[in-house]
Amino acid sequence: AELDRLGVEIRYDTWAEKDDVLALSPDVVVVATGGLPQNPPLTAGDNLVTSSWDVMAGSVKPAENVLLYDDNGGHQGMGAAELIANAGSKLELVSPERFFAPEMGGMNHVPYMRAFQEKGVTITINTRLRSVRREGNQLIAELASDFADGWRGERRVDQVVVEHGTLPLDDLYLSLKPLSKNGGAVDYERLVSGGDIFPTRNPEGGFVLFRIGDAVASRNIHAAIYDGIRFGLRI
Repeated sequence: AELDRLGVEIRYDTWAEKDDVLALSPDVVVVATGGLPQNPPLTAGDNLVTSSWDVMAGSVKPAENVLLYDDNGGHQGMGAAELIANAGSKLELVSPERFFAPEMGGMNHVPYMRAFQEKGVTITINTRLRSVRREGNQLIAELASDFADGWRGERRVDQVVVEHGTLPLDDLYLSLKPLSKNGGAVDYERLVSGGDIFPTRNPEGGFVLFRIGDAVASRNIHAAIYDGIRFGLRI
């Protein structure tokens, strides 16, 4: 409603590529394309794990016995864990942190913990997923510790789900970067102290270019909103 009031045109169901953007002859291009899920670094078994995104999207159903490894620490992993638990799966949530989901906040911790206790979810902290291998029709998840070199543990499960944040979906940004006035650069010192935050790197460029949110790095929605506000006020 607010965008309608301001006369903002919204184009839905459009996969914007470089030529689509250039055809609009923009003065400023803001890339907010987000990111795509990435797996945690494993010594083996990268192809055997399932992304939490696939579970949340419903493209992969939770198995009977599931290990969910979350080293991102936000709502993404917790949402997937709650969905898996509610599906009736036996679930162990593994985190390398001293307590699970530290990025989530104290108030949000309560409803997730309630759900996990009601569903009998096992929570294992201070533990990393090292590798995954197939054994028969099940998976063996090898665990390791940041605190005890050489310590190893194993879990035999039907499915290993991982949440490791995102990698920037930056193809559009990179294709537009050499055509922009500022080369996609932002002067962060001036962003704090004042002045023009977009340095001129290419005088022949046709527009100012910058990116926000997960198109920069894996973060949360609050970071993306803050990016949009602070840059929007300085355009």
